[in-house]
Amino acid sequence: MNIEKAMASYVEIYKSLYRRPPGELLDLGDGWVLVNGARMTCRELEQLTGQLQTEWQQERARKRGLVNRLLGWFSSSQP
Repeated sequence: MNIEKAMASYVEIYKSLYRRPPGELLDLGDGWVLVNGARMTCRELEQLTGQLQTEWQQERARKRGLVNRLLGWFSSSQP
């Protein structure tokens, strides 16, 4: 994956998870990026993006479970 795509993917999932853009994301050249003060390679950014995607999926599953429990409670409490 090229650096622009890696950065765009990171920004997208970061916004989805935290509802705000990342504080700092800079292309330093030669395959290096600066992410919130941490210098990393493009490959490390891709791994970080994968970790954030996992967190986002877990959060969605947690919220879905909560909604399903509420719906079940509402449907069982009606006369």
